Amino acid sequence: MQLPLRGVLQLKIKELDKLLVTWGRFWAEREALQGYARTSVTERCCQVMRTGIWASSDKHLFSHQADQLYVPQWVASIDTCVAQLDDVNVNRRHLSRELQRAAITRRYIKQQQLVGLQRVALMHAQAQLLALV
Repeated sequence: MQLPLRGVLQLKIKELDKLLVTWGRFWAEREALQGYARTSVTERCCQVMRTGIWASSDKHLFSHQADQLYVPQWVASIDTCVAQLDDVNVNRRHLSRELQRAAITRRYIKQQQLVGLQRVALMHAQAQLLALV
């Protein structure tokens, strides 16, 4: 899977960081502003108009997946690359792909500071992402 590049130049770590910041903002906005729901607000209004029944339920509390969420191609490319991360062993420490994904999520989507092993996991994840380009 190809990440967006400037012409044929090799993607550098700072460019990857900027790209991941933009990617993280995309997902953070979807999470914070819209949330994830199976039906849009417009569709719910149309249902009310068609049926004439206004019903409220707590289903929205249990459906965190979006069936019709628009994801741009470049975001989907990064998602695919992040999903392809491999386990890494560093100085007799095992960095699982889950730990690396969690570090990417914390740093770029949740915008949290990373410390210790999380920072190491992030650096190795970034190196793998650069290798996937």
